[in-house]
Amino acid sequence: MSYLSLHHIQKSWGNKIALNDISFDVEEGDFIALLGPSGCGKSTMLRAIAGLESVDNGAIYFQQSDVTALSPSERKLSMVFQSYALFPHMSVRENLLFGLRARNEDKRQFAARLGEVSKLMELGHLLDRLPSQLSGGQQQRVALGRAVIANNKLCLMDEPLSNLDAKLRQSMRREIRAIQKKLGLTMLYVTHDQTEAMSMADKIILLNDGRIEQHDTPDNLYNNPTSIFAAQFIGAPPMNILPLEHRGAGHFLANMTVPVVDNIDEEGLSLGLRAEDIHLVSPEHASLNGQVVSVEYMGADTLVACALTGCQELLTVKVAGMKCFAEGQVVGLQWGTGAQYFFFTAGGRRCYHAEQSCLPLDQRVAV
Repeated sequence: MSYLSLHHIQKSWGNKIALNDISFDVEEGDFIALLGPSGCGKSTMLRAIAGLESVDNGAIYFQQSDVTALSPSERKLSMVFQSYALFPHMSVRENLLFGLRARNEDKRQFAARLGEVSKLMELGHLLDRLPSQLSGGQQQRVALGRAVIANNKLCLMDEPLSNLDAKLRQSMRREIRAIQKKLGLTMLYVTHDQTEAMSMADKIILLNDGRIEQHDTPDNLYNNPTSIFAAQFIGAPPMNILPLEHRGAGHFLANMTVPVVDNIDEEGLSLGLRAEDIHLVSPEHASLNGQVVSVEYMGADTLVACALTGCQELLTVKVAGMKCFAEGQVVGLQWGTGAQYFFFTAGGRRCYHAEQSCLPLDQRVAV
C-alpha cells in the first residue's frame, strides 16, 4: 500500500482551476519533487496535502487513513516554507523547540531531541543566536531542524532554497538529500528549478496548468518525455522543436529533399532534438546546413543558434568548450538516429509510431 496517496484532487479559485484531477502515489522513504513553472499548482498541491487548503473534490490518504478533512495538526507531518517562517524574537533554541512546546510534548525529551537535531544540522554553536544574526543557509538549517525535531516521517518543503545564492543552493541540496536518506523521511519538495529536481528526487511530478504532465524518474523525464512541454522543461537549453512539412507521404525538415519520416498518415508533426545531440560538421558533408545567428559562451560549453532555410524556428547546438563562430557562417548539422523525438504539433503529445517508422540511416540527415 502507498504511504501517501492522492485520488482525483480538484481545487479551483473562482474560474481558475488550480488542481485538475490530480492522482498519484508516494512510497515510504521516497523523495518526490513537484516541478513546474510559476502558477502551475505546485504550492497549492503541497498546501492541500498539509491541510492548509481544503480541496473541492477528491481524497488524500496518509498511511492508508483518509486525512482529507483533518486539520494540519492532525495530519502528523512537517512543513518547511520558502520564507523559513522563523520567529525573529526567539533564539535558535526556542525556534527549534517551539513546535514541541505547542503540542505539549514531554519536556523531559526536549534536551535529547534538541541535542540530536542541533548536531545533525550543525547548529550547536548557534543555539543562542537570533534569526537576524544568522546567514541564509543557517536560517534554512533552523527551519529544516524544526521540521526534523517533530519526528514526523512525512516532510513537505515549499521552494526552501530559492532565497539562497547559487553556491549555497548546491551545498544545501546535498545536505537536504543526505538528511532525508539518513532519517528515512518521505519528502515532497516543491521547486521550479529543474536542477534541484533532477539532482535530488527519486521521482518527479511535472505539473502544467494544474494537471500532471508526467510523473517519472529524472532519467525518463529527460530521455523519454511524453510531450513537448516535458521535453522543453527538462534539459538546458530546452529541446529544439522544429515543425515538419507534410508533403505526400513524407514529413520534411526545412529545405531537405529527403523526408525525415515517411509513410506516416499524420497532418502535423514536429521533430524534437536536444542541443547536445547535434554535431557541427563541414557543410560539404552534411545533408542539412544552418547559418549561425548567435553564439553564447557558457564556460564548459558554447551554444550556437542556427537558422535553417525554410524554417522559422532557430536550432540551438551545444558544443564542448569555447568555440568561435562568425555571425552568418554556414555550418553542417548532423545527429544520431536515437536523438530524434516526434510530437504531434497539435496538442504536443509524443508520436511514438513516427519514431518506429523512420527511414534507414543512410537515407537520413542523421548519420
